[in-house]
Amino acid sequence: MTPIRSADELLPGQAFDLGRFVLTREEVLDFARRFDPQPFHLDDDAARGSIFGRLVASGVHTFAAAVGHLIRSGLVSQVNQGAGGAELTWAAALEPDTPVTMRVIVEEVRPMRSKPHLAVVKLRYRVAKAGDGTVVLDVLAPHFMKR
Repeated sequence: MTPIRSADELLPGQAFDLGRFVLTREEVLDFARRFDPQPFHLDDDAARGSIFGRLVASGVHTFAAAVGHLIRSGLVSQVNQGAGGAELTWAAALEPDTPVTMRVIVEEVRPMRSKPHLAVVKLRYRVAKAGDGTVVLDVLAPHFMKR
């Protein structure tokens, strides 16, 4: 993917398809053991008795994987200076070993008054199951980017 060289290249409505990634069963279990040890993330039998009815990835894990996927894509590697929070929606559960696609949409680009060499760029991350398009994660995140 061709990296963005300046936030000024971005316009609201632009979209970037970042391809696929998968959270493997072992990754889901490891993350849950370390950071989100709820039964429906750790154990098949316990998960069957949950609202999900099956083992599912932690939403926090899904979000972290999406951020990692964005950074590894190279799209914002030359301009990203960090993020300033996020609005998250976990729209559907994600089962381990389910391929997902990720799309990033530019929602807003606003130069910073206090730091004119930077802009606040609001990016929407949409992560969806590759098989049927079910959205599993929708994020609106303001990023600080070089201009």
